[in-house]
Parts: sequence; structure tokens; C-alpha cells
Amino acid sequence: MQKEMNLNNNIARSFGKSAQNYHQKAEIQRKVANGLVASLRPWKDILPEGPILEVGCGTGFLTGAMINEFPNRAFTITDASSDMVNFAKEQLGETSTRRFEVLNVDTISSTEPKYACIVSNFAAQWFGDTAIGLEKLGEMLLPGGLLLVAFPGNYSFAEWYECCLELGLPFTANPLPDVEEVVVKLSMGPFQIDYYENDLFQTFDHAIDFFKHIKEIGAGKSLTGKSLNAKQLRLLAKHWDEKVNPVKVKWHVVYLAAKKDGL
Repeated sequence: MQKEMNLNNNIARSFGKSAQNYHQKAEIQRKVANGLVASLRPWKDILPEGPILEVGCGTGFLTGAMINEFPNRAFTITDASSDMVNFAKEQLGETSTRRFEVLNVDTISSTEPKYACIVSNFAAQWFGDTAIGLEKLGEMLLPGGLLLVAFPGNYSFAEWYECCLELGLPFTANPLPDVEEVVVKLSMGPFQIDYYENDLFQTFDHAIDFFKHIKEIGAGKSLTGKSLNAKQLRLLAKHWDEKVNPVKVKWHVVYLAAKKDGL
């Protein structure tokens, strides 16, 4: 448990130090946040009364859109990184109905149901266990409430994996959630589950630019301890560039809605 907490703290610090870069360069995350809000609109009129919780606010991509979408709702806006929370608060401002807090889902102990809606964009993949973390959040919903999340799934970065396989190099990407496994586990609870998957592509002039991008936005922290030395990284980047140019990277994005059973 202590090792897990230290790792979570390291991840939070990595994102916190990269907040400005994240805000400027996290294009896929911004695009997915917009998609998440669009997918929420059909549910708007059936949500129960109550506040909204955002988990993993980052620099506020989803936060600002949610506030515009629900101007009369109270918000609790959270992230595991205090630096990210402060950045979002500076961008959007704290009010009597808009609170900013540090929250680490893995260490939640109380799951009192009090939220009409819980949203999260590109954060669930960092939970110690994605399904367990989402179950915890689901328990915090009021009857009839909605948990709506988006995260990169385990079919992301197929091109990177193929290059590593061809060269016999370790694939050092962090493991990403298996959507079917997450859905099966959540379905055992009091939820109606709906989800869809969408592949988004990001283009870079060279493979090394992709690896730099991951580090620049704070997502380069390894959860596995695997790494390539400089020679291996150069070999991988050269091979990828020779296969295709410009380099095109796939993000397998999962949008998941879990509606809690009503009274």
C-alpha cells in the first residue's frame, strides 16, 4: 500500500510540474474532454438534483465546459495533483458553488452518496485498479446519478508495440485498462452500463517527438519500472521513422457511462 501511495504521489508530481505544458500541448485530452461533454447532453434532463464531482480535472479542459453546460449546479473539482488543482482554479476561479480540492481515488475511504453526476477525463487509467476506482466513484452517486468517464484503452499505441516486437525491445508503455474487464466488473454493481470506443490519431514528424510529447505533458512516469536505454530508444525511433513518416499514433479512447439504479 505504501509503495502504491508513493507511486501515485510521483505521478501527481509529474503532472503538476508539467501543468503549463499540459495545458498547451495535450491536444488529444482536450479533444476527448469536448467529446465527453457532447456525450453527456442526452443525459442532462434525467439527472437527479445535486452537485457534480470532477475527478482528475487537470488544467480544466473538461471543467470549463461542464460549468458552461450546468451553470446552476454546484461543483467539486478535484485532482490528485495540488499543482493541477491550483492551475485549474487560477484558470476558472473559485466561487461559493465551485470548490477545488485534492483527491486521490485510490485513498478514498468514505463513499457517501451525494453527487448527481461524476465526470472524469483521462484519469481512470492512473487509478491503482481502474474498475475498483470507478466502483468507488459509483458508490458516491445519488440514486439515478451518472458516472461518465473517458480514458485511453488497452488498444492504444499499437504502432509503438509493433515496432518493439519487430526489434525485440521491451514495450515500455504503461498498461492501460481493458474496457471489457472494466464493464464486466462494474456490471456486477447497481449500474446500467453504456460505452463506446473511438480511435483518435496524433501525428508527429518523428517518433522521438512522440516520446518527448508524452514526457512534456507529464505522462512519462513509468508504472512498471521498464525503460529503454539511450541506444535502444534511438534504435526504436529510427525503425519507426523508417516504417512510416510522419509517425501516426493511435489513442484507443473509451467513453463509459454508468447510471446508478434509482430508488
